[in-house]
Amino acid sequence: MGLLRVLLALAVLFEHTGGLGDERGGYWMIGGPLAVQAFFVISGFYMGLVLNERYDRPALNRAFYLNRAIRIYSIYFLFLALYLAVFALAQWQTGHSPLDPYFSSLVTWPEKLGLALLNLTVIGQDLPLWLRIEDGQLAWTTQAFGTGPLDVFHFMAIPVAWSLSLELCFYLIAPFIARRSWQQIAALFAASVMLRLSAAGLGFTADPFSYRFFPFELALFLAGVLAYKAWAANHQRWDGAGARALALAVPAATLAYPLLLGDWPETAFFTPPRILYLLLIACALPAVHQWSRNSVLDRQIGELSYPLYLNQLLVLGLLAGWPALGANASVRTVAVALVSLALAWVVVRFVDARIEAWRRRLAARAGAQQIGG
Repeated sequence: MGLLRVLLALAVLFEHTGGLGDERGGYWMIGGPLAVQAFFVISGFYMGLVLNERYDRPALNRAFYLNRAIRIYSIYFLFLALYLAVFALAQWQTGHSPLDPYFSSLVTWPEKLGLALLNLTVIGQDLPLWLRIEDGQLAWTTQAFGTGPLDVFHFMAIPVAWSLSLELCFYLIAPFIARRSWQQIAALFAASVMLRLSAAGLGFTADPFSYRFFPFELALFLAGVLAYKAWAANHQRWDGAGARALALAVPAATLAYPLLLGDWPETAFFTPPRILYLLLIACALPAVHQWSRNSVLDRQIGELSYPLYLNQLLVLGLLAGWPALGANASVRTVAVALVSLALAWVVVRFVDARIEAWRRRLAARAGAQQIGG
């Protein structure tokens, strides 16, 4: 599953860099929005796994929360420091940087302070997607972008971290859901889907409703938990040629998705290609996990996905000044991908490996079971 996670992180990167080929119609794999939703399904599977096999009783909930917080915040704060250092240097040298919104007079200082704190809490970083600037103050909106002189989202130092906020929301409730029966989880899944359908009937389908609203995205996390339940019910069912073919269908569909998308809008949720792809991910995860769970190489590759997801915009910004990269989307995409992967490897090798060892010691000390992944 690690290779799949890196592939999805690269799909997000491709969208940010323009992809391969012509700027107006480049190859983006499945695009950023769908890649993030696929990550939500995978996250649900992993939380089902760890909460049923490692932190397998309520007494271990505290250890689960601590372990998840260390996992998310340690690498996030490392990259936040790198982003802010680069921004401060650019501000000092040129007078302009992504910190410019904080020097504007569009909102008051108390509001700027509140937005700045979201960069530290992580949870809540999706909130600026629901805010607009109106008459010098923050006001609610149901449109993510283009609602005023400056999108509030620009106050976030690491723009992609909004998805971490949704992840953390799921982690908070996961111990009270993932250990329950599949029937109860399926009922909650259906409720989330029905809520999305009801909202769509009222016209609430655009960004951020399309893939950034937690009550809607909860169904995707739960689809992953249900996939875990299917795997746990009978491991042997997911061996054999049929299961391997199902597992291989996921990277194949990820790479071939532009051919399946056709003229359907990329960000709309209720399109056949998007629904079918997410169904494929959910149905195939047991086979993917069964195939890859004992692979050390796959696990090592997967460790690159989180730092790769966080660092790509920093790398893109640093390389943006090179004329050769600015003129050619394919060259830019390949260059950013290679540098981002290299930086991710450095972080995993010299930072994350030590943090991971610490996390495992904390889990063992709390009495959690030791499992792979």
